[in-house]
Amino acid sequence: MKSIVTILTFALNVSVVFTQEAGIGGRVIDSITKEPIAEANITAGEKGTTTDSTGTFFLNVPLGTELTVIRIGYRVYRIVALSEELTIEIESIVIPGDEVHVLANRAVEGITPAAFSTLSAPEINTFFTHQDVPMVLATEPGIQAYSESGNGTGYSYLTIRGFDQTRIAVMIDNVPLNDNESHQVYWVDHGDILSDAQDVQIQRGIGNSLYGAAAFGGSINVISKVRSDDEDIIAVYGTGSYNTNKASLKYTSGERFGEQWSFAGRLSQISSDGYRNDHASLQRSVSFGAEYRERNVSHKFTALLGYENTDLMWDGVDGSDIFDLDKRKAGSKAFTDDFLQQIYALNSQFKLQNGSIFHNTAYAVFGRGFYEANKSDVTFYQYNLDTITDTSYPDSTTNLLRRKWLSNSYIGIIPQWTNQTEWYRLDIGGEIRYYSGDHYGHISDFSHALLQNLGRFTYYNYTGKKISFTGFIHYRYQLTDALILSAEMQLVNHSWNMDQDKIGHSIGHQLSANWLFVNPKFGAVYVLNQHLSLFGSVGQTRKEPADNQIINPDEWSFSISGAYPESVSDLEAGVNYSSDNLYATLNLYVLDLENEIIRKISSEEEGSFDYSAVPHVLRKGLELDFGWKATRSIKFKGNFTSSRHAFSGNSDPYKGNLIPNSPDMLFNATLYFKPLKSIEAFVHGQIVGRRFVDAANTDANAMAQYQLLNIGINMSRGPLQIQVRLNNALDDLVITHGADYGSGNVVYWPGADRNLFVNFTYTY
Repeated sequence: MKSIVTILTFALNVSVVFTQEAGIGGRVIDSITKEPIAEANITAGEKGTTTDSTGTFFLNVPLGTELTVIRIGYRVYRIVALSEELTIEIESIVIPGDEVHVLANRAVEGITPAAFSTLSAPEINTFFTHQDVPMVLATEPGIQAYSESGNGTGYSYLTIRGFDQTRIAVMIDNVPLNDNESHQVYWVDHGDILSDAQDVQIQRGIGNSLYGAAAFGGSINVISKVRSDDEDIIAVYGTGSYNTNKASLKYTSGERFGEQWSFAGRLSQISSDGYRNDHASLQRSVSFGAEYRERNVSHKFTALLGYENTDLMWDGVDGSDIFDLDKRKAGSKAFTDDFLQQIYALNSQFKLQNGSIFHNTAYAVFGRGFYEANKSDVTFYQYNLDTITDTSYPDSTTNLLRRKWLSNSYIGIIPQWTNQTEWYRLDIGGEIRYYSGDHYGHISDFSHALLQNLGRFTYYNYTGKKISFTGFIHYRYQLTDALILSAEMQLVNHSWNMDQDKIGHSIGHQLSANWLFVNPKFGAVYVLNQHLSLFGSVGQTRKEPADNQIINPDEWSFSISGAYPESVSDLEAGVNYSSDNLYATLNLYVLDLENEIIRKISSEEEGSFDYSAVPHVLRKGLELDFGWKATRSIKFKGNFTSSRHAFSGNSDPYKGNLIPNSPDMLFNATLYFKPLKSIEAFVHGQIVGRRFVDAANTDANAMAQYQLLNIGINMSRGPLQIQVRLNNALDDLVITHGADYGSGNVVYWPGADRNLFVNFTYTY
């Protein structure tokens, strides 16, 4: 607590220094629309600044100084500052070659019949300091997040409308990130990725994702930014609770290499001991981007290399200990995860002679790593050791070090052709992807005398391969000035096979399967006026089972089990309203699922899950997203979700009961206050509703509703920016996730207590 008080006192003293300034301030707005213009550069000699999301700026220069305003898409504007408070109107211009083409998988308000939200760069700067992506996205409608460590570092997870990450299509620069075998998303591999983000769009429901993994709960696409107005070197250092530290160095080229070329690069490291004991993580990342553009052609190449080393207990905290201040943090080092992933993407766009557009994403993803655990008193038979010693020793036991390795890669292309006129738009495209993953287990460091000279032994080995093909056609027609109709059809084919080596007791399975799906969707948008529009959609999608639903992977002794494709029918309806100072979106959804897979963390084997298929589930809810700009200094943003996700099969013994870990209510509210041009503060409140841990909905084990209050201050003076974040300011004992293993064995995952993080950013 002393350290927190010390840092807060320091932050207060710094804020006082920041307030003791005089100079020129004001707003930059569009001369026609009168809308504020963000990221406009204001310079005066060697001094400069950038407007924020409200178009506001401040520059510490005296009256009479000439200011120059520069913003891409606007004429350069110069003015002599004769007042301390200015309103600067700048004129937009058409820049040949800078025409923006919106891909069909990108939702647009008033055009796309889908529920979505977009986290902009200024919003990311408000909420993001060091934590994993799910913890930042949890401020958006319908999203809940939790982390193994408790403080948002290391292994973190999110759900959209109660769907876990295996049913959410996640992309970075249009490259699919869901693991081709487990369908899981490993955010831990991509530390500090939001530092490169131009924006993040989250679509809820089957949405408008026309390629890639089936999006049951929604889709997430992180778009990185390469192009910048200025040449900058940006150094960041942050520190906070639980020995959490961040350091990064970033370069953006501006127009150093001319108007056609832009470059950007970043080095980052984030480390934390975690809120829970023995949950330390280390994340290192390197990113590089290069962009070329001319009148009819543009190319954007991005490379992202991420390394992580994470300690995990894997399991939660016993229910009897979850409200004990010390025991809820207790843990032991169950296993260490170590992985390096490389993502390379080239997004190219060509404007064709007939006015149509061709876009292609080519990508290659490579990964290699392991997770290891010390195992005690395991039998020779469990690890095939009796086959290399003597069959009379199958029940002999030994201690050993086990490492499960994965070396995988996948490459693909995502071509898309667009033809657009005043009345219609036609998109035809698809994806071709090839995946290969080599799985093998190494054991060593044996305690048994018979194995002392064995060295390292491979006790299982199998290879999984998958070829995926997706084709889609999307048609949008402007039936009247007010009514837009759309129709989509997606064809998906997955060809999968697995080849297991025969080692000792392993049989040496050769398995194969083929899945073919046709997924339709129809929608409409009706624009009542410039402020108000209605939308509705109906669609269906199906997805193939994950490998670990078919087999028990990463072991020699796996048994084959039946698995069936999941299917969802999605009905959506909503209304959008927007004006100069107010926006609101209200959305209703009904999702009818067949063969939904309920996933639970395994109590038997760390790093794995138990699966159960549910014949019918009905998910329905209401989502409200809104924002209000009260004054130039005060604005408010919030969202609310009320939902009921329940078993619905007539023969299901749990019919009418709620799905485990699906909150009945989610609420976020953020109040922004900008008392001075160089200081912005915010207060963010979050409420997560009551959840059950079991299908029987046992009240005694239910997780109560919890609240979080987070406070932040952003201060800037010249090239220096300071971010102060106080999370869980009320120091509530939070339960973020739970599981019931049966026989009274209920465990929970705790959230961190009150914690602080301070981030320093210097731009040169």
